[in-house]
Amino acid sequence: MEDIAQIKKCLAGQKDAFELLVTKYKNLVYSIALNSLTNKNDAADVTQDVFLKAWANLSRYNPEFSFKTWIARITVNHCINLNHKSRRITAWNDEEIEKITTDRDDPEDAALKSERRDDIRNAINSLPEKYKIVIQLYHQQSLSYEEICNITGYPMSIVKNRLYRARKMLAEKLTTYSQEVSKKGEEAWIAEKPGI
Repeated sequence: MEDIAQIKKCLAGQKDAFELLVTKYKNLVYSIALNSLTNKNDAADVTQDVFLKAWANLSRYNPEFSFKTWIARITVNHCINLNHKSRRITAWNDEEIEKITTDRDDPEDAALKSERRDDIRNAINSLPEKYKIVIQLYHQQSLSYEEICNITGYPMSIVKNRLYRARKMLAEKLTTYSQEVSKKGEEAWIAEKPGI
């Protein structure tokens, strides 16, 4: 309700009211943009572009949906358009990867954890964009299925299916990476033991 009140003020000509919406949602927009693009400067530019688009199209906002969902949808669409134009690779930062990996204590486990983060990042980046976006919205932004449907415009069955398939593809890719690492480690161990 608070957002709708601010939007009504904006539509009535109070431009300052939009600043409150920008302050409230800039981190969400920036986070989506950063994980869809390759660097922080691009994400900052997209954040600015998204709020300019939102301002220009505020009269089209449908209060049936939350402003959060609406602004996220504008962000996702803008990033998809940019990615199609430049075929960028999704940039997942270590903090986001941490959400997927498990906690470990000792230095050896920390090194393995770092390698695992790289494997996860590579696996996510290799997914087709339609799967990357649902993984990002669900796991990184912690959005519900319904919110993802509203953002992407896909029906619930498609969102659930793409999330399922994305997880399955990630599991297969990560299994392959693990097998490759094990094989390399085994070969290195054998090379160190010439009598074997």
